[in-house]
Parts: sequence; C-alpha cells; structure tokens
Amino acid sequence: MTGVTFNGSVTFNGPMFDIHDNDHVTIVNSEREGKKKTEEKSEKPAELQTEEARRLMESLVDAELLNEEWQPDGISNTEKALVAKMVADRLKINDVWQVFGKLWKMNPNSMRTYYNRAMDQRKSLEFQDRLKNIFC
Repeated sequence: MTGVTFNGSVTFNGPMFDIHDNDHVTIVNSEREGKKKTEEKSEKPAELQTEEARRLMESLVDAELLNEEWQPDGISNTEKALVAKMVADRLKINDVWQVFGKLWKMNPNSMRTYYNRAMDQRKSLEFQDRLKNIFC
C-alpha cells in the first residue's frame, strides 16, 4: 500500500474517517468517495432553439470549434467570444454575453472582456475570416 507521510500537523476539511492497518492510515473523504461526479448538461437558451440557430451551431460543430453539445472545443476565450458575437449578430440576439455565458458556463462580463481583447489582437482577424467562411 502506498500512502502519504506527514511530518507535522495536517488539517482536512469536511467529513472524514480513517482506516488503520497497523502501519498505514488512510484518510477517506466520505462526501467524495463512491459517488460519481456527474457533469451537468448545459441547457440551451431559448434564443438558440431555432432552426437557424441549430444550423449555425452545427456548422461550428462540423468545423470542430464546438463539440456535439455546442460547447467550445479547443479554442481560446477570445475565440469563444468572437464565435458568440458572430452567432449573436447573425441571429439578432441582443444579450449575447448572457446567452452564451449561460450556454458555456462563463461569466458574461468576462466574455465581454475577452471580446474587447480579441478586437485588439491581429490574429483575431484571421479567426473572424475563418468564421465567415464557416457561415457561408
């Protein structure tokens, strides 16, 4: 059995118990052990439940920018903001940061900041061109 040796005081927060086998002490957090961590499936906002929204989002899935659940896949936060803004513009969604913040579990204010940062980055122009080609 491998374990951790502590030389000094150690504090654990939360409900726990220990198991002794004469040479080793195993600390088990009863809240986490044995329970599967389930990932919350993101609910699609009403603004994205139209046929046109589905078509746009599926084109982003095909381009491998989003996964099958419409979550960003391997793109930076500035690129996420650019995707959100372009989709929102095409769908005439006014509260872009709220809608995509909810969908992607991101802070809407942070998304706005990422978008502003993207507008100052030269590489964003190339990404925007890529998005325009995806949506053609």
